[in-house]
Amino acid sequence: MIKKIELLLFSVPGVVNFNKKNYIEVQPGVMTSLVINIKRTLNDFKVRSRIARELAKAANPNSIGICGIESGGSYYASAVADLMKKPLVLFRKKSKDYGLGKRFVGTILEERGGLVTVIDDVIGEGKISTANAEELINLGYRIEICAIFSYLPQMKEFMSKIKIVSLSDINKLCEVGRELKRFTEEGIALIKKECRYSSRQQFNK
Repeated sequence: MIKKIELLLFSVPGVVNFNKKNYIEVQPGVMTSLVINIKRTLNDFKVRSRIARELAKAANPNSIGICGIESGGSYYASAVADLMKKPLVLFRKKSKDYGLGKRFVGTILEERGGLVTVIDDVIGEGKISTANAEELINLGYRIEICAIFSYLPQMKEFMSKIKIVSLSDINKLCEVGRELKRFTEEGIALIKKECRYSSRQQFNK
């Protein structure tokens, strides 16, 4: 897919947020110059429908079920499950005393060993996706991950063994951002240098 998803991301206010002077705090003590807020796409029916269709195309048609990561991937996982007519489970960030493996809402009815497609909105450091993958593998499933956007972090060794597909990434976004004059060359250099989340202390040196 060339540029199409990136144009969608730029078209919705609040999705692509870049500030090279005042870094954005996305979590307590976690600062970054670029934040991709996929949740803002939910405000636009045409955009979210298009993204859901593209995710469904990227998913393996032989997947036995769709798993969404709370909360960013929940809507898109639901939409993809409906488009593909597959069972749906949602992955909780915190364990409960009930549910599939105590981390999931719903049940995948097929036999263990089948392929489960995990839908995520943004892959940053990969912590939540890694936890999700490990839980499903421990339950006996194979997995793939389909995300809307990837910061292209250095994945943990565990993640490098999993098929990961993203509709867009830092390189594609920068290319289109340059053409739209949303990013300068200086800004692109900064984004590519610091595309992963870093601590406030590192930025204030």
